Amino acid sequence: MKKNKRYSNTKKNLSRRESFHIWLDSHKFLGFFLVLGLILAIGLSLNLIFESLPIPSPYRDINYSFPLYLNLFCLVYRLFDYWFLDLSGARMTIKRYADLFIYLNSIGLVAHLFIGVGGKNSKGILPSLLSLDHRYIWFPILTYITFFLVATLIILISKYIKKKRS
Repeated sequence: MKKNKRYSNTKKNLSRRESFHIWLDSHKFLGFFLVLGLILAIGLSLNLIFESLPIPSPYRDINYSFPLYLNLFCLVYRLFDYWFLDLSGARMTIKRYADLFIYLNSIGLVAHLFIGVGGKNSKGILPSLLSLDHRYIWFPILTYITFFLVATLIILISKYIKKKRS
């Protein structure tokens, strides 16, 4: 009897975030569709925003705009993941948040520039940037470099501030 009372007391003291985690854990199928819906909503909203911006038509091709889509998607999804899905309880720091963009853009630039992403019997989902029109490949390269440098600067500034405080 005491165990049930103790369990009900701890259940009352849960925060909204913890109760949402418990709900997601007990409703995995609905949680999957919630996350899938979120991913689709982020993708569609990024597409609508990207289509409404005055960007020249060659840069709207997915071969050239993929790094921008990828980085903006990760920017939004990482925030959602931290607030609602991260069960580790680890505190989100600027370094943890920026590490994703450092690794994503450094590896992504090399892979997209030289290798590309290809299917088994196809020309490729994302061909190598070197095989595309050389007049337009500066846009994805600059996108990768910009997000990489911003993440690096954020980490360096946070380390400098932390060092200055101590």
